[in-house]
Amino acid sequence: MRSSDAIMADLTESGIDGMSERAWQCIDAAQVVVADLDGCLAQDNRPLDGAATFVRRTAGRLVVVSNNSTHSAAALAELLRGRGLEIPAARFVLAGELAVATVAQRRPNARMMLLGTQEIRKVAIQAGLRLVDETPDVVLLTRALDARVHDLEAAVTALHAGAMLVVANPDLSHPGAGGVPRIETGAILALFKAVLPSTLSLVIGKPEVLLFQTALDLSGARPDRAVMIGDNLTTDIAGARRMGMHTIHLAGASVSPESVSVLARQE
Repeated sequence: MRSSDAIMADLTESGIDGMSERAWQCIDAAQVVVADLDGCLAQDNRPLDGAATFVRRTAGRLVVVSNNSTHSAAALAELLRGRGLEIPAARFVLAGELAVATVAQRRPNARMMLLGTQEIRKVAIQAGLRLVDETPDVVLLTRALDARVHDLEAAVTALHAGAMLVVANPDLSHPGAGGVPRIETGAILALFKAVLPSTLSLVIGKPEVLLFQTALDLSGARPDRAVMIGDNLTTDIAGARRMGMHTIHLAGASVSPESVSVLARQE
């Protein structure tokens, strides 16, 4: 592996497929390759053109760092494996799981109201957290796909009464298939702040440093020996640069027609 500082750089590429020789020199020189998932390797968990080749080429050095707060790493790895993207569960650092772990570490005996999927509820229960529907000490906001107005109002009531707000990530949206935006936790956070302007929150996901630091700890690499590949300038790239990591910004991506065809047969 080449490790010259002259090779490492901050670059812009169109997508994971067809990256320039300069980008691959930077990737090959890195001790750890950190990559976002949505918009970089997949859209709506459908592999993008070139993603499988990229994963194979960076095997052993790749860590996927995602603001995903819908899945556990095990469930996401299994889903992607079925769609042709082989990434071990141990190589995922996900905002939802890390948010649960943060609450479990900092407030182990707290009563917690969770806005999130059944998968994240399982993660929270396995972490030993007490899940409640009323009078919580902590409100944890992850991507709540089935949240109703009643659920949001219950959270507002809890926050108004003084509950601590922990948020998996600040993203307003993430790119779905065809580039259609999907509502993310940051949009719900904005709703809470519109109703309760003085609300303070602990944000776990990018661009905050915890996900990046966890990826570095997992790999044992220094920031200057890492490269972050992401499509979002304000979360992926800005957060990585704050950590002192090299970056490759992917300015655009598209779902592989072959992947869509395979999925159509599977689904």
